[in-house]
Amino acid sequence: MDQAGRVKKSETGGRRRRLPSPALILSLVALFVALGGTATALKGKWSVKRDDIAPKAVGANQLGPRAVTNAKLRGNAVRSKQLADYAVGPWKLRLGTTAAALGESSTTSNVPVDLSGPTATVQIPAPGGMVAIQAEASMRATGNNSARVYLYEPSTIPNPVMIHRTDASSFQTRISTPGIGAGDGVTSRVRAGWIVMPVSPGTKTFQLRYSTTGGTAIFKDRILRVAVIR
Repeated sequence: MDQAGRVKKSETGGRRRRLPSPALILSLVALFVALGGTATALKGKWSVKRDDIAPKAVGANQLGPRAVTNAKLRGNAVRSKQLADYAVGPWKLRLGTTAAALGESSTTSNVPVDLSGPTATVQIPAPGGMVAIQAEASMRATGNNSARVYLYEPSTIPNPVMIHRTDASSFQTRISTPGIGAGDGVTSRVRAGWIVMPVSPGTKTFQLRYSTTGGTAIFKDRILRVAVIR
């Protein structure tokens, strides 16, 4: 350069670019550091600590499917205050169960016996709750006798209680109902209902049992529904 601020032509006739001054380079470095913060590369596996994560930085969108399992939760970590309304349905808590035994079975016993279910198990939370039960079965009896269906649960109903009865010689569907005459059940779904009773906390296994007054009683299409309602 022959004067400050002027660019001197090279011997080849081209123009020589001005190099940035040291002060400009230092200013740019300072700007990049300011914009980039003080992030430091983390070394290897398990190098991210709780102090490295900003509050609320990890949300549901950052968690993979099934990333949080039972083993990751400490005891009593998730309580009612941590659960949104309707977040956990009864199918998650075993508060409702429907069981079926569709095959045909028969008995000549005049005391209630097990004919392979159906059996429905629910979990009653402490300090106890109300359980609603509905059962149905297609049933018949031979020789002017009665086919009978009973409800049984070892701790709640240790002595089986009759909920269905029919004298029909051809298959008749009976459905449980509460109130007077509930021991026979009804044939109309419109008149059918739920049997509601208080139950102590714990795992409860309800079952249907069967008997006849004489001859042979035959049963099929048996269904048992049990739900914890509060």
